Amino acid sequence: MDTDGTNGDSTNGDGITVGDTVRYAGTGSVGKIKRIQERDHELWARVDATGLWYKASALEVLGEEFKQKEWDKELTLEELKRVEARKMDSISNVQQILEVELCETGG
Repeated sequence: MDTDGTNGDSTNGDGITVGDTVRYAGTGSVGKIKRIQERDHELWARVDATGLWYKASALEVLGEEFKQKEWDKELTLEELKRVEARKMDSISNVQQILEVELCETGG
C-alpha cells in the first residue's frame, strides 16, 4: 500500500482510500471502506455495510454524487428475521472458507 493509503495502480480498486464509497462487483453490495490492509501481497478493504473484507481489485469506487437508494418499504418482523438469517449464514460461510484457507495443515 502506498504511504497515502491508496493501492497505486491496481485495476478496479484503483486509488481506494478509507471513507470511499465502493460497490462489490460480485453482489452489488455498496458501502464505505472502513479499513485497508495488505495481506499476501494483495490489498484488502473492509466495507461497513457488510462487515466483510474484499479484494480491492473487486471493488468499484463510486463517485461523490452516488446516493444509496432509500427503500420505502417496511418489512414485517418475519421478513427481517429472514434477512438477518441470510446475513448470518453468509458470514458463517465466509468464516468457514477463511478458516480452511488460512489453517496450516500438519504432516
